[in-house]
Amino acid sequence: MIDKKAGLTHKIILEDRERLIITGVNKVKSFDKKEISLETIKGGLLIKGHELGVKNLDLERSEIEIEGNVDNITYLSGRSGGSSKGVWEKIFK
Repeated sequence: MIDKKAGLTHKIILEDRERLIITGVNKVKSFDKKEISLETIKGGLLIKGHELGVKNLDLERSEIEIEGNVDNITYLSGRSGGSSKGVWEKIFK
């Protein structure tokens, strides 16, 4: 999908649940061996698994490569790419 504002493409490529390549990445919010939180041009993205690690990060090209055992990939907000509120933040306004 192409973000018409920035001219960037957002893609997720998962190979054998062990190698993940994501384009359209704006920034890495946090990461550890069990969870990586990203901000993409299409919204927040959360990757869960175990033994996760960032193999390559190129923010000039808006690209990240992650290795490890991927169990779950979840978008945290809509396609607008705006900031997202967590579940607890929505419940306790």
